Amino acid sequence: MWHLYNLIQAGDLVRATTVRYGRRLLLTALYTQDLYRRIQSVSTTGSVGSNRIRLNLTLQVSRVEFSPGSGNSAQESTNSAASSPQSTNASLHISGKVVVENPHVRLGAFHTLDIETNRDVRIEKPNGWDSIAVSRVEESTVPGRGAELAAVICGEGTATFCLLSQHMTVVTHRISISIPRKAATAGASQHEKGIGRFYATLFDSFLRHVPFANDGIRAIVIASPGWIRDGVYDYLLAEAIKRSNKELQKALREKIIRVHISSPYVHSLVEVLKNPEVRFRRDFYAQTCDTLPDFSSTKGNEIRSRGYDVG
Repeated sequence: MWHLYNLIQAGDLVRATTVRYGRRLLLTALYTQDLYRRIQSVSTTGSVGSNRIRLNLTLQVSRVEFSPGSGNSAQESTNSAASSPQSTNASLHISGKVVVENPHVRLGAFHTLDIETNRDVRIEKPNGWDSIAVSRVEESTVPGRGAELAAVICGEGTATFCLLSQHMTVVTHRISISIPRKAATAGASQHEKGIGRFYATLFDSFLRHVPFANDGIRAIVIASPGWIRDGVYDYLLAEAIKRSNKELQKALREKIIRVHISSPYVHSLVEVLKNPEVRFRRDFYAQTCDTLPDFSSTKGNEIRSRGYDVG
């Protein structure tokens, strides 16, 4: 919903479904007229009944308002998604003039569309779609597009693979392997075989679901209670060396952060995001901090380098 809010601009054409309550006369209507966007029919008896009317309206946008629902902020959607996927019910209120004829709403009338999640909406841009708009659409629709952090939440025999961006958290894969408990001598052997199957399955899933070679991924977190994360990391690195996978070896050495969490479930991402090293890696402005002193010096000393925006 936050992507949609930034995508829709004044002047765009937006078509969506809206529901309006109207009054309908129960007997044969003599005529129908549009009154305050309600359907009102007049019959010979004057009997009146209420009904709901579902309309498809196309508006030329003049104003867009974002309602974050029960969440704290739209820009904190990553943290809220980690703690509870349904903690926010964001919506958009799009106001504008009706530009496509409709039998129930007159052409040119002003109307407001309430856009909620899981509702179809069509957007037309009279001046065409620029690269920024297309990129935002891809980021919002392609799972993991624009992700800056990958996380593997591990337990004993379980693992959840997540990709986190500034706007959302996507669970890309889950695995669950039954591992026998370590009891007697035979039990210990079965336990080791189960651990081996778990590590092998996790390694294959890691290659498929973690874009470790992507430059946009700033960190890869392996989080778990206890010491499972260390065993997982050691196995990944040993297997990468065994298979001569140079890209994976580089990613494991440069991007991996091992974090302790209290439980092996997705909601533990809240603990991951509070880790100081993870927060530093995810800081969107960290890469620009070093350039600010140079920019201020140039602005103050190099007069010819200054630029001004007209209008």
